[in-house]
Amino acid sequence: MRGRLPKPTKLRLLEGKRGHRPVRKNEPTYPPTIPVRPKKLSREARAVWDELVSEMAAARVLAAVDKNALWGLSEDEALLKQAYSGLLNGISMLKREAAKAGKPLSAGPFFSLISTKSGRLAMATLRDLRSAVMIQRREFGLTPSSRARISISAGDSVDALEAKLCG
Repeated sequence: MRGRLPKPTKLRLLEGKRGHRPVRKNEPTYPPTIPVRPKKLSREARAVWDELVSEMAAARVLAAVDKNALWGLSEDEALLKQAYSGLLNGISMLKREAAKAGKPLSAGPFFSLISTKSGRLAMATLRDLRSAVMIQRREFGLTPSSRARISISAGDSVDALEAKLCG
């Protein structure tokens, strides 16, 4: 597909029809529900899933068919957290090795790490994963720029989906 991906109608309606363009009528609509959390979701991704679902409940943009997309986003965000943690551990290890050898890290530990081949590969992987997560979050309206265009009327603040989530 060339150009920008089409925005879901639900998000377009929440944002308001910019440019007064008509809303697509041929898009399938699904009732707003919270998807069932997959059983094979990793432990780290479960926490991300729960956080994302609670964030998106108020906007009512989730449907049961979003399960796999939300699964992928949850796993990728959990993996991104692990990657950042690994990067920080690598920097700490490099500092310890330099101190043990009595060699100063003239450019600092971070730049010393990325001057190695494995450090550059790790940073490239981290950058690619971060970009993928940002694109996935944009699909759900979870980035600052996509969220800034969404408005919810005050009368719709509590609905059946939110009541189900919050009790």
